[in-house]
Amino acid sequence: MAAQHFHIEKHIHGGLGLSHASDGKVTLLEGVIAGEKVAAKIYSKGTNLQKGRATQIVEPSASRVQPACKFYKQCGGCDFQHMTYSRQLQAKEEVIKDLLLRSGHKILSRAAENLLASPLAADEEYHYRQRIRLQVDSRQTLGFYKRRSNNCIAISSCLLAKQEINDCLEKLRQQQPFRQLLDKSEALELLFNPASEQITLLFHLTRKPRPSDNQHAKLLTDEITEIEHIFFCGKSFAASGKTILSFPIDHTQGKIRLSWESGGFCQVNLSQNQKLIQTVLEYCDISETDSVLDLFCGMGNFSLPLAEEAHSLTGIEGQGSAIRSAKRNSADTGQTNTIFTKQNVHQACLEMAKSGKTFDVVVIDPPRAGAPELAGQLAQLTSKRLVYISCDPATLCRDLASLLDNNFHLKKIQPVDMFPQTHHIECVVLLEKSPENH
Repeated sequence: MAAQHFHIEKHIHGGLGLSHASDGKVTLLEGVIAGEKVAAKIYSKGTNLQKGRATQIVEPSASRVQPACKFYKQCGGCDFQHMTYSRQLQAKEEVIKDLLLRSGHKILSRAAENLLASPLAADEEYHYRQRIRLQVDSRQTLGFYKRRSNNCIAISSCLLAKQEINDCLEKLRQQQPFRQLLDKSEALELLFNPASEQITLLFHLTRKPRPSDNQHAKLLTDEITEIEHIFFCGKSFAASGKTILSFPIDHTQGKIRLSWESGGFCQVNLSQNQKLIQTVLEYCDISETDSVLDLFCGMGNFSLPLAEEAHSLTGIEGQGSAIRSAKRNSADTGQTNTIFTKQNVHQACLEMAKSGKTFDVVVIDPPRAGAPELAGQLAQLTSKRLVYISCDPATLCRDLASLLDNNFHLKKIQPVDMFPQTHHIECVVLLEKSPENH
């Protein structure tokens, strides 16, 4: 089938370019920039929608560049490397603005023009990730999944990973014990520990570890001095051990060190995480008499800096290792005004709202699915301000519409680019309680 030509009208959520076929069918294309004219191959057809990828750039954008990564067109990770970094930021802002305008909510439509700030750019366009997860497919290929596939493209290095990770991976690939462990694995995580500047490996095994696996691990740690620890985990068993990784964050009261357990969650872009924390602190505008509720608090990424300024802080998180880390981090910082609880966030909010509990400031950093059906409880729990941190602008717009209908007033929206070379973008949103519905 001959390639078709398309004019790219705009960028949409998910990093694709929107166009229309000659018959009017909505067409979403990979590897394009708004304003371009491209030839494309369609790989998915539906009644009202089709998807494809650009095969030839007929009229290129002035912002188009040659991707730096040799795996770019095959690997399913990055999807914005074909444009300059400044154009990536512009595209991300355009996507958020488009979602706000199309939300159907008058206040969000106005916010797209009046409240949406330009994204905070990253200091590093490449080599910013302090951890990566490589897959092992059915052919025992170690790498990242290809686009729209469960097969991997073999990766020798990743331009987004810290150079220390790539150096360690290169040495691992030369070791026979490493291949022996990969043969029993479905994934491998490499984590750079900023405190020690060494690498921890986490093998996701397909069965429980055996003595021979421990022997292979010891051989690797003896041979490669950059390896700090090697652990095993799997679907049917817990991690074979745990280590503590940590990094410092700046605060007006001095440096705070945040630590987490291997296998636990941590922001992968540590320099941008500092900007994220500073934005949250600014929006919360904490006084020494304020009580703070941090929902989906994790290891205390926001909790600890907030607790330094607040009268009291309550953190709630459903993941056990994260709560252990939060409690340890708070104790190590010398804080005595924090309470961290392992509980389902939705259930906790329901119980606190029913009991009449309120907080001056509420911070919420939900997973990609957002916080559906929480707007009513958040309105009851918040007396002054709500700060919402989102990793998905689509679910953010959905949740903002519900919050605005529950006596919140939208004040600021600040995107933060945590993931250069990809379409992903974080947003920090400030809402204030209003005396009446706006």
